[in-house]
Amino acid sequence: MRIVIVEDEYLVAKRLKRFVENSFAETTISLQLFDCLDEAMDYIASNCIDVLFLDLNLQGEDGFDLLKQQVSLSFHTIVVSANIDRAIDAFDIGVLDFIAKPFTLARVQKAVTRLLQKNVPGQCKYLSYKNRGEVSLLPIGDILYLKAAGHYTEIYTRAGTTVLHDKNLEKLLCILPKDFERIHRSYAVSIKTMASISALEGSKYILRLKNGTELPIGRTRLKMIKMRMIGSPN
Repeated sequence: MRIVIVEDEYLVAKRLKRFVENSFAETTISLQLFDCLDEAMDYIASNCIDVLFLDLNLQGEDGFDLLKQQVSLSFHTIVVSANIDRAIDAFDIGVLDFIAKPFTLARVQKAVTRLLQKNVPGQCKYLSYKNRGEVSLLPIGDILYLKAAGHYTEIYTRAGTTVLHDKNLEKLLCILPKDFERIHRSYAVSIKTMASISALEGSKYILRLKNGTELPIGRTRLKMIKMRMIGSPN
């Protein structure tokens, strides 16, 4: 697990580093500590990481605009900040967790547990993504379905456009709301878009969305999809 911590208060940074190392006691990690975002971003630009622990108030500057850029990238972001009034905003754009200062070891461990579990739904209302060098926000309600594309994810919208996101499908499902269900190793959709299931020859199944789009269903996921469709208020 490759970790970057960005925190400009020396004692707080050392404490967070110690708590993070303690929380990953059974996982091999490499950890880099930075006191300014520019240096951290230079490091991230040339090194792959898995998670960023980010303070929102660095050298007295509001890091929220910069946060939008970080959550659009391939790694998960966990905010560690005293600005608890921004927690909802942070979750809205796709952070994995928000740890309020002053923090405890137990709270850091809870965030790490969620990171490692990878099956706890998020609560974002927008997905932050790069669009021609700029960071844009895609409302979750505009998503029709998602398709795995190697280390990336293709997001198909109700408007007929396609967005390429730097996060893979597994990571996106960690921050998307519980409405989203993986229907196949390569596809995920919101239960609100599901219309019907059809059987094909050879024990194959397809999911028809409300707009007519047809997507394959993995046989091991068929039962769960049926249960979710029955339980969906639609």
